[in-house]
Amino acid sequence: MRGLQEGLKKLGMAVDFTTDRDSVVDLLLLVNGCTHACLEEAYLKQGANTPFISVKGEMVDSRYVREERIPEILIKKIAELIDSPSH
Repeated sequence: MRGLQEGLKKLGMAVDFTTDRDSVVDLLLLVNGCTHACLEEAYLKQGANTPFISVKGEMVDSRYVREERIPEILIKKIAELIDSPSH
């Protein structure tokens, strides 16, 4: 998480991370241990509408990536979501 936070800071993006499930957030980062993505499954069942990025083992959303590239891919995806007109 530290590398992710530092990478976003280098882009001039102030991002706060929380593990408090009761906090209101703009974006969820779901870090699953494998491709089954139990967290994503549970989140979708709740019918929540907060945008999310799901890390599933060596996948970010539904795209396979090398493990060492996960922070780089997440930084790019978070920056795109934050900069999107709907945000």
